[in-house]
Amino acid sequence: MSDSQAHEQPSARPTPPTAATNVPELISELDAGMFERLLSIALSQTAAACIDHAKVGEVTIKFKVEQIPGTHQVRMGHTMKFTKPTRVGKSSEETEGATVLYVGVNGRLSLAQPSLLDKARQTNLPA
Repeated sequence: MSDSQAHEQPSARPTPPTAATNVPELISELDAGMFERLLSIALSQTAAACIDHAKVGEVTIKFKVEQIPGTHQVRMGHTMKFTKPTRVGKSSEETEGATVLYVGVNGRLSLAQPSLLDKARQTNLPA
């Protein structure tokens, strides 16, 4: 064994697989953009209440994914709950929704059908 091999440290973190789903794009597509807007409101209101009352708040997001039988689509249910502190206790809100998504190569989730996203299969229309 050479000196360089003896001193090599194994990588602390394994290399993650390539991410197929564009998460920011996906979040912006859920419930036609309403999920992203509500998440922004929940985060802002909770953070502001934490500062105002010097207490802890919480924002929780839960996704439930189920296949639509006979298709390459899933129904993604999404629940967001946030609890913000108040002067004498706490206040909570919860929202639920669902969005139908296509599942492409490597599990890539998208609102549009994957074949329509493939540039090689798109037809260029004259201007």
